[in-house]
Amino acid sequence: MATENGASLPLYRPTKAIPYELVQHCGIFLEEKLYTQALNLLLNILSPGAIASGPVYVPSPQYLAVAATFLVHPSTTSRAKTAEEEEAPNAALRLLRLTNTLVGPISARFTAAFAFNHFESSRQGRRRRVEDDENANGDISNDDTRTLNIDLCQSASLWSRAEDFWHAVGWAFNCSVLHPERWARWQIWLQFMCEVLEDDWNERKRQSRGAVDDEARRRILEKSLIFRYIAGGSTPYGRNRRILRAIFADGSSASVNEFRKVFHNELKTLKRESNNIKKREGEVNIDEDQFGDYLSKDEDEDGSDATDSAAPVPARRPTRQSKRSRRGAAPKDTPSADAATADTPSSVQVHGGVSLLGGFPSLALRQRLLHLLSAVSEDLPASFTTLEELYHLFVENIRHLPLPIYQAFVSPFVLPHFSAASQTTLCEFLLFRMRENAAPDTDEEYLNQAKLEECFLPYAASTPSIVDNTKMSIALESLLVLLADSDMLTVTPELKAAVQEGIMARAEKVQVETRKNQSSRKTEDIEWCWLLESGERLMFLVDELLSRKHPSAK
Repeated sequence: MATENGASLPLYRPTKAIPYELVQHCGIFLEEKLYTQALNLLLNILSPGAIASGPVYVPSPQYLAVAATFLVHPSTTSRAKTAEEEEAPNAALRLLRLTNTLVGPISARFTAAFAFNHFESSRQGRRRRVEDDENANGDISNDDTRTLNIDLCQSASLWSRAEDFWHAVGWAFNCSVLHPERWARWQIWLQFMCEVLEDDWNERKRQSRGAVDDEARRRILEKSLIFRYIAGGSTPYGRNRRILRAIFADGSSASVNEFRKVFHNELKTLKRESNNIKKREGEVNIDEDQFGDYLSKDEDEDGSDATDSAAPVPARRPTRQSKRSRRGAAPKDTPSADAATADTPSSVQVHGGVSLLGGFPSLALRQRLLHLLSAVSEDLPASFTTLEELYHLFVENIRHLPLPIYQAFVSPFVLPHFSAASQTTLCEFLLFRMRENAAPDTDEEYLNQAKLEECFLPYAASTPSIVDNTKMSIALESLLVLLADSDMLTVTPELKAAVQEGIMARAEKVQVETRKNQSSRKTEDIEWCWLLESGERLMFLVDELLSRKHPSAK
């Protein structure tokens, strides 16, 4: 909104320090495990006053750090025992989002609050260095010397337990596949972190426009939270691949071994108490020696009230069979040949839905992080990696995904966070990787209709795999739509001929692939359906839909 003289209101409010007495009250509430009272006090302090442009009080980084820990810590989520613990994540999320909305990630000092220090000998040492590196814009005191005397602010906090941001991301996405109850909590944290990372990056970009030269602009962008997380890894080559492995964590044994549980006994849940047992969080009455839950131990130290939701089920003892039946038939527990092939890579390609990577919410968050990496690569190629190298890493991880998930990443209609240019680049890189060797190369840097007709549309994949040819066809569908939406495509006889030639080439290429057993033949039928339906959609696009929208020139 603009004012009458044309000047726009600032995007964020100025800030000021919370009075010392109120800070002390919040600290006492937290140490007494009165979490919601502490968070509600901070919310009331933060809430804006009557003057829209006036300064607002902002919590110090250590309070924002513990609020973020409340979102995912087992003691306030899956193993919460009291009403205070159960309500803490909701109040914490309100506080974090209001802080980000009102004052923004820079003035809120999220780079200090959300600094991982798993390998640091002193939490306060790491936190102080970050604060000294970047002071907030506003009247905020650096006197945050009071250390909160609770484990959730120190050794048990998210920022101490996770090795770095990508460890937390990888474990969160593993939970999206393996542990739905934990994913429900990690998803909230990851959504908020994506909001913060995007807002912080956009604000740094805005500040960098006033930089005197490229070096000053680079220094501003390198202070962003997402770049701090990127640069916090090991060597650049291994670092970048690890980041992509975290984003595409799939719950496999390799992924779980690399991105392990963040919290101690994280997968344990509370034992369900019977109705005739009085709950421990009773009323406090000191005269009657009733102390509620104040004498209870922390969940991370006391595992007696918890059960491991991921505990392995004891193996079943095989049923003893008679000698006659053992001679002529397989045991009951022995899978048949068809069942043994049910989980082969080929069957997973078609039978595995988007749930194999945690469903659409998980896929959207993964794409959101990919988009952030793409933005950083575009502006900081020397500090991070070039766009070309980054998209090669994208292709490495997307190319071999099951067909439903592959289609979700490639289609411009399914996931919302890639721009048309990013989606086009991804599809083009995929096609260059999958197409047959006979397809010609080109010096044309950007995609256009001529390049699409000459280099991609008429050709099959480099292998006779039905899945590979289907994936190539799906990528071509997306490129046709993306070019048409950008008014860069006209339906011509040459375009139609290239589409028809490619459909026939891919169908002929896969004719040589034959399979023996019944299960494989069923899988092959489903794969053929994917390929044929994609070809039909290509013809529908050029014959009907795009012809009406972009008729050929007379």
